[in-house]
Amino acid sequence: MDVEIDLYSGRRNPVFGLAPDTGDALVARIAALPPAPPGAAPLQDLGYRGFRISGGGPAAEFTEIVVSGGVVVVRDRGGTERQLHDEGRSVERSLADLAAPRVHPDDMVLLRRELNG
Repeated sequence: MDVEIDLYSGRRNPVFGLAPDTGDALVARIAALPPAPPGAAPLQDLGYRGFRISGGGPAAEFTEIVVSGGVVVVRDRGGTERQLHDEGRSVERSLADLAAPRVHPDDMVLLRRELNG
C-alpha cells in the first residue's frame, strides 16, 4: 500500500509504503469512522492538502483514500465515494507518525507545521 503526502505544488510529493499488516489495520480503522458532517470537504489550499492512499491490492475494496483536514474520502471500485469524519484529525496524525521514519526530515518539518498550524 502506498501513501503520498500531498504536500507540494509543482514538485514531486513524498511517497512511502506501508507493510500489509499496517495497511490492513489502517483500512480497518478508517472503515470504523462515522460519516462526515454535511459540507465537510478535504483541504483544497496551496501547499499541504492531505494524504492519498492507494495500492490496496486486487482484494481491496477501495481505489483511493484521501485523508485531509478531518475528512476521509473513500473511493471504491464501483465508483462510489464516501466521506467520513476524522475527529481531531487522528487518522491524519497517525499517518504523519508513520511517515516520519520514511520521508526526508525537511518534508516532516513542513508536514508537522501544516498539521499543527
